[in-house]
Amino acid sequence: MIPGGISPYIPFASALVWNRAQADDSPVKVHVSFSPDWFASRMGLDLGERWHRDPIHRRESFVGMAKALNAEFPRLRLGGEPEEIRGGLSQAYTCAPVAALFGQEVRFGSVSWPENERRQLDDAAAEALEEPDVEAHPLYADIIRQADIVEREWGAVEGELNYQGVLNTAFRLRGEGIFTDMAAAPERAHRVLGVATRTTMRFADAVYARQARSGVRKDYFVTSNCVVNMISEAHYREFVLPYDRMLSDHWPYFGIHNCGWTVDAYAEAYAEIRELGYLDFGVRSDLRRLRKLFPRTVLTLILNPDDVVGKSHAEMGRLLRGVADALDSCRIIVGSLDGTTPAETVDSFFDAVAEAWGCSAEQLVPQPHFG
Repeated sequence: MIPGGISPYIPFASALVWNRAQADDSPVKVHVSFSPDWFASRMGLDLGERWHRDPIHRRESFVGMAKALNAEFPRLRLGGEPEEIRGGLSQAYTCAPVAALFGQEVRFGSVSWPENERRQLDDAAAEALEEPDVEAHPLYADIIRQADIVEREWGAVEGELNYQGVLNTAFRLRGEGIFTDMAAAPERAHRVLGVATRTTMRFADAVYARQARSGVRKDYFVTSNCVVNMISEAHYREFVLPYDRMLSDHWPYFGIHNCGWTVDAYAEAYAEIRELGYLDFGVRSDLRRLRKLFPRTVLTLILNPDDVVGKSHAEMGRLLRGVADALDSCRIIVGSLDGTTPAETVDSFFDAVAEAWGCSAEQLVPQPHFG
């Protein structure tokens, strides 16, 4: 286990979230996520409002999803032990809760993650933006209501909400305007980014405090910089880095989700924040440089479906041998495989990883972490 390490996990068809790394002798784990239509076509999954607001129903759904995965992949058993899954907060409202606190209503879909109603701030509204009263907001009240149910049914309020990140939330609130603000109205950009940061910290602190009252301690945070490749390194340093530092200073352990982009332009700045517990990035990043910059970090490679689907076993093997040689210990995420993905493709990918690291395919499967 890497000291201060943070590990990724994906509750089957949901967004990437994280927990503290557990002791594990394996140098590599493979986390696979499937799009909602994968489960809809196999078990009639409905990700509508009830799924996000009813923790008992959500837990039953996760059990069904685990069984569907085990039926599709009997050797790998990607669903783990279905009946051991406990109820919790994981994936409630998926990526939408923080923006919802600012009045961006949540819109649910039966075979998609919920989305915010994108009523973006105009210039005047951005300049006047204030922190919402988190504890008085109906969404926060619903999260606490769900936590009460979870504690009653399972004792501990486990699980993770997806708190997004400073730049992600600013983009949800302001759209492309946040990028033009950086060039033309820097004070306005800082206003939105600062309010987003303080609101995120207050919201996460409040939810963490409720979980702590049930005996579950959260001492880490991973910020999501999914749209960072829309800005230069210079703009990252001026407009986002100060707020990522605020987040980092607020919790004992901190990581950065860079999404599947090339991270090279921001790596030096990320390394200046502190010793990260987690960092993810795309395959075209300079992997050897990352291992040197972050020697004790849980480094996680994100592969898109087109990095895997349609590739021969030999092609996947060449890619993965290069990754193993450059990174050694790491985590690998294969994201959002849709309902048409052949089971043989997933099996072949696991075998290619096993060959590259010299272990069995079964050793690569992380135990699903729920709650």
